[in-house]
Formats: sequence, C-alpha cells, structure tokens
Amino acid sequence: MTCECTPRSAGEIAPDDIGLIQVRQPSVRSSYRMICLPSRRNSASDYLAMSDLLLPTVELLVVRYPEPADDEHPPADAAELVDKIFRAVEGWSDLPLALFGHGFGADLAHGLAQRLERETDAGPLTLFVSGRTGPCHRGPLGPPALGCRVVAIAGRHDPCAPLPGVRDWRRATSGRFDLEVLPGGRDYLCSHRREVVNLVHDQLISLRGTDPDPDRPRQAPDPGRPRQLPDPGRPRPAPTDLRRTGPPPKRGA
Repeated sequence: MTCECTPRSAGEIAPDDIGLIQVRQPSVRSSYRMICLPSRRNSASDYLAMSDLLLPTVELLVVRYPEPADDEHPPADAAELVDKIFRAVEGWSDLPLALFGHGFGADLAHGLAQRLERETDAGPLTLFVSGRTGPCHRGPLGPPALGCRVVAIAGRHDPCAPLPGVRDWRRATSGRFDLEVLPGGRDYLCSHRREVVNLVHDQLISLRGTDPDPDRPRQAPDPGRPRQLPDPGRPRPAPTDLRRTGPPPKRGA
C-alpha cells in the first residue's frame, strides 16, 4: 500500500542545504513546537498532512534534508548531518520542544536530542522515535543516555522495525519510556495518522510540569467517545519556507 499525501511546495532547496518548513495557526499562540525529521528528503508532505489534525497549540517545524538522505541511502556521515540540523534549529527555543523522527529520521532526532541536551538549555521535553529499532539493537549506544522522555512508535507488522528492536529505545534514556504499537505495517504513519496525532497530543498534555496552564480542570476521557479534533472547516495553516526568514526572536528580546 502506498501513502498518497498532498505535497505543499517548500521551494527549491540546494543540494547541501537544510530546509525548514514552519506550519502554525497565525491567530493562535502555540504551546509546543514539534520538530519533525522525516525518513527521506521528499517526505515533508507526510508531516504537513498531520498539521490538519494537530491542535493549533502544536506548531510543526519540518526538516528538509540535503540530497541524498533516506532510509535506503543514509549519508556517510550522519553526525555531520545532525550538526547541520542542530545549527539550523538551535535558535528555535522560544517554545517547549518535542522531536519526532521516523525511520532514518529517528536516528537523526536522537542525535539532535543529544546535542540539544548537551549544548543548550532548551533540551526536548519528548523524543518521538517512529518505525526504527533502538540504537542499542544496531550497535553500541555511544554517548550518555538522554534525560528526556522517549516515546517509541511501531507498526505491529512492520518488517523493518520488529518490536524487540524497537523496545531497545528504552535504553536510550534515563527518563520515562513509552512504547506505542499501532496496527499495520510500514505505512502506519499515513494509514493511522489520526492515531499518531492522538498519541502525540496525549504525550504532550501529560507533561504537566511544562503545561502552560497545569491547574485548569480536566475531564476524564470517555473511552467510547471520539476524540475532539480541530474543525476540518477551519482555515488550514500555511507552511512557510524559513530559509530566508530565520528563527523567531529569543524570549525577552
């Protein structure tokens, strides 16, 4: 089964350039920013499609890679690519961060989380790693474990990321670890997009210590009631190519 997602042009990106695409609701103050690292250079549209289901309080920042970069042909020096991504996103610390990496992008998100924790005061609240076995399953872990929460997402029948290997992500953090298993195989990110968005919402909302309004009353969810998602009739957020505009001003600037 192929995943058909409507692409939204981000403009031409140079072969050695890192592109960033921002998706947000201009009339709503976002509470979180989720930096998405796809599995290949031209799959940013997969994440832009998620923006139609995400609550407007979650802003997306999607990374576009230089060529070539995908699951089948990863770059010879992944550390160099992580360094480029780190330099591209390090100014985006005005909101609490989450990272979401799928496939090869999960490795990059892991490396980016390590850099953010080690070199900045804006480490991610949560690292979502999707469709990828843990680094311990593929060799020595290397740098110290993360301190943030790690949420591993897997398709129950994904031949590229069997569950025993996905569970190895628990060794990548000294903090909380959650494993989320979805129906289907390799295509679950599109075929079960709504479920992926729901678990992202649940994980971010559960971070009460970083909730902008942690004392507001919450009603216990009714398991038989569909989740309330954004009105499909509301104006869709427009993606912005950020290679020219740059990051937002720092807090207090």
